[in-house]
Amino acid sequence: MTQNYSTLAAMGIEDLEQISRFRLCDGDAHKELKIWFERAPDSCLPDSLKFRFPKVINREVVHTLDNAIEELEQLLGKESSRERLLLELGRFEQVMNDKMNELRRRMSRLV
Repeated sequence: MTQNYSTLAAMGIEDLEQISRFRLCDGDAHKELKIWFERAPDSCLPDSLKFRFPKVINREVVHTLDNAIEELEQLLGKESSRERLLLELGRFEQVMNDKMNELRRRMSRLV
């Protein structure tokens, strides 16, 4: 990578080119940043990593989280993240439709 992603590197993320998407969620006492990777099927590396940031007002924690989000958005591009989310939604809809059709077929056999 040509740009400097120092916050992600400090978090232990070395394989920046394999990042596929990320999500930030609010928990009761923390914010959770989850980062997914596109790995080869035979890879022994994890498909995702989670990082928890306490919600306690701490300037350093807020700065680190903000920098990580900014670096991830730069790396993936905001449009790229949206497109990947839409693709994932489409896949989920297809899985749900297939499951509904399967259940309908099973129900028709029971009657």
